[in-house]
Amino acid sequence: MQIISTLFWVLSLINVWFSPFPQLDLVRIQSPLDGEYLQGSVQIIGTVTGNGLQTAEISFRYQDSQTQSWFVISQTTSPVVDDIIATWDTSTIADGVYQIRVLAVFENGREQEEIINNLNVRNYTPFDPIKTENPEVLSTENLQNQIVIVEATPTLRASPTPMPPNEMVISQSQFITTAIQGGILGVLFLFVIALFIIIRGRKMS
Repeated sequence: MQIISTLFWVLSLINVWFSPFPQLDLVRIQSPLDGEYLQGSVQIIGTVTGNGLQTAEISFRYQDSQTQSWFVISQTTSPVVDDIIATWDTSTIADGVYQIRVLAVFENGREQEEIINNLNVRNYTPFDPIKTENPEVLSTENLQNQIVIVEATPTLRASPTPMPPNEMVISQSQFITTAIQGGILGVLFLFVIALFIIIRGRKMS
C-alpha cells in the first residue's frame, strides 16, 4: 500500500510539472487611444487571448447614439497578442465621434470586452477650429495663418507606442528547459521507487 501511495504521489507531481501554463483571459486595445483623430483605414492593435477563446468581435458605434447597437468591423477566432486585430475603414462612415469595442466570448459563455471612447473621425470635415478668448477680433492674417497650420499638419493620429513583451508568451528555449527539468525529475523519482522496491524485497526475503 505504501508503494502504491508513493507511486501515485510521484505521478501527480509529474503531471503538474508538465501541465500547460495557465493563460489568463485578456482583452486589450493599444491603438487607437481615447481622443485620437482618425482618417482613412485605421489599424486596431491589441490583444485578445485566454483559455477557451471562442470568438472575438470588433465593432463600432456613434458615441452619442441612443441605441445600443454595434456595427461589426470584423471577427476572429484566433488569439492575437500585441498585433493587428482588425482594420477599420473610416471613409465609409460620416464624420463624428465614435466608440470601438472588442468583445471576446470564451467557453461556458463568459465574456470580456474593452471599449475606446472619443474617437474623432475626420475624413470630410476639418479639425476643430483654434479657440481664442475673443474670436470676433481675429484678423484676416491670423485666419490665414491658422489655415496654413491646419494644412501643414500631416499626422492625423499618433502611432502606437511599442508595448513591453507579453509575459504570457513562452519561448521555445523556456519550454525545452522546462521539459528537460521535468524529465530529469521524473527519472529521479522512478529511480527512487525502484530502489525502494528492491530494498523492501530483500528485507522480506
